[in-house]
Amino acid sequence: MSHTDVPAHIGPVEFSEFSTWLAVRCPTDLEPIVQRAGGIWEPGSRRWLVERRRVGPLVRNLRRATDLDEEGRAA
Repeated sequence: MSHTDVPAHIGPVEFSEFSTWLAVRCPTDLEPIVQRAGGIWEPGSRRWLVERRRVGPLVRNLRRATDLDEEGRAA
């Protein structure tokens, strides 16, 4: 997945570029997904940094998690 393919948001998750990394802000219940993608917590800016090579799996897993969450709320 190239950097142009990364959405600005997936549900409550925000993405932005940070040097050669992707910066991710998300609610605490989605943090385990970012951690499994190799995310590194940056406490000063309160965001996760993820290597670009891990973005594809991260985006797929976040979409799956937020879709399931939205279905659960609608029921």
